[in-house]
Amino acid sequence: MQRAGLVLPVAVWLLGLVSPPPKGLTFEYLATYTLLLAAIALVDQTAPPQSAPLWRRLGWLLVEIALCGLVVRTQGTLVRPALIYLLPVGRAIILFGERSGLLASLLVWVAYAINIAPGAWPDRLGDFPNYFSFFLAPYAVAVILSLAIVRQERARQRIQGLYDQLRVAHQELQVLHQEVRSAAVAEERNRLAREIHDGLAHYLTVANVQLEAAEKLGAERAHAALEHVHRARRLTLECLQDVRRSVAAMRAATLEELAIEPSIRRLVSEFAESTGIDVRLDVELAMADSPSPDLAQALYRAVQEGLTNVHKHARATTVDLKLSSSREAIVLEIHDDGAGSAVALNGHAADSSRYGLVGLRERVALLDGRLSFGPSPLGGSCLRLSLPARQSTKRATQDGLNV
Repeated sequence: MQRAGLVLPVAVWLLGLVSPPPKGLTFEYLATYTLLLAAIALVDQTAPPQSAPLWRRLGWLLVEIALCGLVVRTQGTLVRPALIYLLPVGRAIILFGERSGLLASLLVWVAYAINIAPGAWPDRLGDFPNYFSFFLAPYAVAVILSLAIVRQERARQRIQGLYDQLRVAHQELQVLHQEVRSAAVAEERNRLAREIHDGLAHYLTVANVQLEAAEKLGAERAHAALEHVHRARRLTLECLQDVRRSVAAMRAATLEELAIEPSIRRLVSEFAESTGIDVRLDVELAMADSPSPDLAQALYRAVQEGLTNVHKHARATTVDLKLSSSREAIVLEIHDDGAGSAVALNGHAADSSRYGLVGLRERVALLDGRLSFGPSPLGGSCLRLSLPARQSTKRATQDGLNV
């Protein structure tokens, strides 16, 4: 529309030279005609935005209509007025929008009619169709072109708005991605810490017991000491295998690799043989489906942590370990007949088993389970955890599909 504010006055000025008024191309006509069209071009370039106050837009439109009326009076023919009035009609629609702009353009049309009607009124009734077609054509062309410009600009603004929203959403997604990534890294670090503690700490504790016993035996009982060393060496190999299993489980563990009952029986046997503590194992898994890898790993680590704590703190001679299941839950209970333990699940205890119980609690919480630690009917302590069986069955199905 800015170009039209220059092109239309120039076109009208050229036509005014080709088809001058009856008096001819006088200096007065050329000067007045040129100054009026230059004024229209300059005024048009200062058009206020649509957000300007109503009085400012309306006043500007009236000034441009008045200048167009003076051009009509100066030139005195019909072609030039028909062209020059295209400019305020289009400006009215752009300044006031579609509905209000159409009403404002009617004001331009009325001014146009007042200017040319007295000199163009037909003498015969048969000339009225030609008269009205010439009278309405400029107005209709200006309205159609201006509406197309307005709607195109509105579509452009809508697309720009959508682009801005998309850009903001993209920035928010980037921030969210960084937060999720940071949370995932933190969670993975905690998981690795639990794996290292639950696996390495258990085996190294038992191996340390064997080496300590061999040291106490000394040279007098070299054969028995050597047996303890061999047992410690075997436990270190088990520790190495456990680390390898943990690393493999980070990639893709199968259900066979995490078979819970054989793993627990082997763990209990090694513990009893290494420490001399009598462990009575009772396994009653009545589930039709095997536990999921996550649940099986949580149970295995819970047995490791429970037995390690018994050996470190309980001073027990007997441990009752029971693993049972139903449709609703899988329950693990570890009872000892020792002196009890001051370790609490709130994580405020100062001994070395605090982190193990905190890590075990985190592991159980991730599976929506419950963990408790307190006195046992046997006189010592009891570690009990319950994990939902329905969730484990669902995860086992998904893991089976992934395998």
